[in-house]
Amino acid sequence: MRHGIMPPATVRRSSLLLGAALAAVLGSPALAQGADDATATLGELVVTAQKRSERLQDVPVSVNVVSAETLQNSHITGLQQLQQLSPSLSFTPSANTRGQGLSVRGIGTLNFSDGVEPSVSVVVDGVVIGRSAASFFDFNDVERIEVLRGPQGMLFGKNAAAGVINIVTARPDLNETTGRASLSYGTFDEVRAKGSVSVPIKAGEAAASLSGFYNRSDGFITNVVDGRDMNGLNSWGVRGKVAWSPDETFDLYATLDYTRADQDCCVTTSRSILPTTRYLGPTGPTRASLFAGVDVGPFSRESNIDGLAFNDQKTWGASIEASKDLGTVILTSITAYREFNVVDNNDADNSPLNLLNINSADQDQEQFTQEIRISSPAGQRLEYVAGLFYFNQDVATTTEVRGNFGQVLPGNGYFHNFIDRAIRTRNYAVFGQATLNVTDQLRLIGGLRYTNEKLKARFLRTIPAGGLGAVPGLGGPAFDAPNLTAKDDDISYKAGAQYKVDDDLMLYATYSRGYKGQAINLLNNLSAAVVNSGRHVLQPEKVHNYEMGLRSTPFDRRVTFNLTAFHTEFRNFQAQTYDALTTSFALSNAGKLRSRGVELESQYSPVRALQLSANVAYADTRVENFAPACYPGQTLALGCAGGRQEVTGSDLTNAPKWSYTLAARYRHALENAPFDLIADASYSYRSSVFFTYRDPNARQPGYGLLNANLGLASQDGRYEIIAFARNLLDKQFVSGTGTGFLDNNAAGAGYTQTLTPDAFRRVGVEARVNF
Repeated sequence: MRHGIMPPATVRRSSLLLGAALAAVLGSPALAQGADDATATLGELVVTAQKRSERLQDVPVSVNVVSAETLQNSHITGLQQLQQLSPSLSFTPSANTRGQGLSVRGIGTLNFSDGVEPSVSVVVDGVVIGRSAASFFDFNDVERIEVLRGPQGMLFGKNAAAGVINIVTARPDLNETTGRASLSYGTFDEVRAKGSVSVPIKAGEAAASLSGFYNRSDGFITNVVDGRDMNGLNSWGVRGKVAWSPDETFDLYATLDYTRADQDCCVTTSRSILPTTRYLGPTGPTRASLFAGVDVGPFSRESNIDGLAFNDQKTWGASIEASKDLGTVILTSITAYREFNVVDNNDADNSPLNLLNINSADQDQEQFTQEIRISSPAGQRLEYVAGLFYFNQDVATTTEVRGNFGQVLPGNGYFHNFIDRAIRTRNYAVFGQATLNVTDQLRLIGGLRYTNEKLKARFLRTIPAGGLGAVPGLGGPAFDAPNLTAKDDDISYKAGAQYKVDDDLMLYATYSRGYKGQAINLLNNLSAAVVNSGRHVLQPEKVHNYEMGLRSTPFDRRVTFNLTAFHTEFRNFQAQTYDALTTSFALSNAGKLRSRGVELESQYSPVRALQLSANVAYADTRVENFAPACYPGQTLALGCAGGRQEVTGSDLTNAPKWSYTLAARYRHALENAPFDLIADASYSYRSSVFFTYRDPNARQPGYGLLNANLGLASQDGRYEIIAFARNLLDKQFVSGTGTGFLDNNAAGAGYTQTLTPDAFRRVGVEARVNF
């Protein structure tokens, strides 16, 4: 079975294949001798999940840490792929980066409105990224990524209601000149180059580093209309840093980065069509005639569009972090400014007709953040972190929507809307979290955060000269709403306890109440009726999270075994839905979302040469009191009443119940050669999901991906040559499905699908050098 669902038997076969391959390597007499058999102790992981450096095993937070080495060996290059290493994380694609979203434990924001902010926060070197689209960049010069699961608003702010992706990049080395570089070539003529160098300016006191990357690949989708390769890769970026530490009490760290990506994306392909759908009058072409000779099916790699599809974006930013040890407290300041711009268009009708060829946007975002905090030295009876936070963001977007919507219009005319909108966010917060060391074993945890936020937006929709009228569904009549405002404040809190049984076992239990502020509906089809009724302001999201955890390192610290159980409830989740019959989006507060389950991270090193790991996540999600539009073809018997379906009891969309990653890495010193043999394999699995509530045509069956590397590394650690395979078993899957635009009726619809390069077997070779 090559495509589709991976049944349990296939999962077992794939797991056995991985195990057999490892057994063959480990069982070889030539590889099972000598120092490789020596016992090994797992290294300590240090994280900043609580705004201070701590051992992972001492932190009462559910954290999955992904190291730079793991990212490199897995060929994971961005947030879009990180779910393969962090099972609780999910990525949902869109027609452009503005609509993409991340979810943690099944909960996250997928929204086109500039007035709705993400529920999963991305933080880079202590700086919150205000827009989701600005977070999708190459993992260059990364030291580690911490995936903090569950609400983290106490220390990371209002946009961390579902979780935080905390990205920590590598700081310059104050003592030595170091550097690394890599170059890889693979399927789709993919070329990836990365490099970094760190140079001391004054040994032990000051240093600077510079890193950069370049990526390109051919598109893996062919547009049959003109032969274009679509969804290729073309991006580059640089990052410079300076570190200064004149004495043991003061540190200064400054960064400056720039990233650019110009891509012909993000094109979908046709999963199915309604053959009899007809356009441009009773004698016009049918969908079947338009797609004659085009591959239509679950894994089609052919698009069929006559319009432009592109997503061009650039991001730059600068930050300065200063830290002073005053003896009784440590004072830290992080000041940052960032800008983001994206220009994109998609041929939304997914056909060779000009039904809706212009669906474009030009978005600019600017943000300034300032955080000042104090923290106590570690190890005293009362440990604390407290601070002030200020966030100032301006987002301005112009959107154009134009097409004939399949209708015969006078003089080959078209419907046309131009939307000019902007929103300003001002956010102030005071926060603090303390840990009381009651005894050497018992610790009590408490925290508060006060948040005050003001939103001010404008919205202007016009029908430009030449347009015959307003765009149906996706637009509307001329409308000017210059003063859209919202303000709110909130107190979030956290309480808990942790108990250290011994040096190798810690237990904890916490309760946290999180928050994400109000949102303003700035969708293209915003109406005067919605504004006049006050429904343009969405209520804030409020979340309650109960968590219990176990952190252990048994068997002389040759094993790490961490287990977390959680129960999370969201109220008034800010949700976006789509009505295929009216071709319109809507924003509303969902009544209640729930996610509960368990997470396991484990590592085991039976011998020094071999490392095994397993990350497993189970999340049982549920929505209540939410009635989105019916899916195409849904009848009264199937739950559709008055164009709406009550989905209480349903799983959340794109939220797998089960997901896991198994991995093994082996390194063996070859006899009579200056090289080591390195081999690793990983298998990641995600169970079935719905991309639209209850729609059987929008279901992705469960699937698993097997990745492998085999190579040589010099024993001094300077050189490596690696042959790699991604999705070795060629298990094809889709990352999202949608209803075909203007290809639906009361009986059903055609569907489109989003594919990524990871949905196909890819092989290549990579060379690495370190100095």
